[in-house]
Amino acid sequence: MTTTSAAESENYGITAKLPPSRGLRTVWIVAFGSLALAFPIYTYLAFHSGFSRSGIANALVVQVTIAYYLGIFAAFLPIPSLRRWTRFQRLQGVVLAFMFCSYITHLTWELGWLLLHRAIPGARDAAWAYPWWTYIDGGDLRYVNPAPGFLTLEILSVINGCVGLTGLFLLFRSKFRDYRGTLLVMATAVEHTVTTWWYYGSEIIGGLKSVDTSSFMDFGVKFILLNGPWLIAPLLVLTWGYQMLPRQYAAARTSVNPTLP
Repeated sequence: MTTTSAAESENYGITAKLPPSRGLRTVWIVAFGSLALAFPIYTYLAFHSGFSRSGIANALVVQVTIAYYLGIFAAFLPIPSLRRWTRFQRLQGVVLAFMFCSYITHLTWELGWLLLHRAIPGARDAAWAYPWWTYIDGGDLRYVNPAPGFLTLEILSVINGCVGLTGLFLLFRSKFRDYRGTLLVMATAVEHTVTTWWYYGSEIIGGLKSVDTSSFMDFGVKFILLNGPWLIAPLLVLTWGYQMLPRQYAAARTSVNPTLP
């Protein structure tokens, strides 16, 4: 980006680079760093410690759930260094954290399940399958015997991750001035909303046959809380996009014809 275009972005309120915040960076490192380390650590404990498999799985799910909420919504926390951030900057901080977290989840855990879903049910005691069995054990049996509709849902999620990464690429390459990137990530937010409600609704209407409703951990944490960010954060992505698009369009018009207001 040239100096002129950078100034234009600032004039139109386009936030390409968020202000520095050591506190926010620390929260992100703790939250998302714990996610990256969780699966190998708990997999080791499940097969090389004296703790029960169910207890280890529950501890992993609790840690992952806390990490998701803490990392994604960190920019909304009362961190002292964020006091001078605008509401839009805080919103963008949450949106970016969610998008990276979501797209990486789609293209790792969900893509891995799609590629290995035939082998995973017969590998309950295999270390390589444990990242999926921690969720399957009491959490959602649809990942053991997936119906065609459920497989389609997971395929759409993986495609959504690819679309989202393309949108982020366009945004970062253009210093957030390319409205096509914003439209793409907004499209993924719509898909997140629809598929997450389908995920909840189809199970509820079907009588919650795949979920142990007698267990707070399996029903309350694994089924409801763990998937909650994909109901909340997409609405924030759309809110951010509706605020960003007019700024990008205005900057684009000015760059084409500087005499325009």
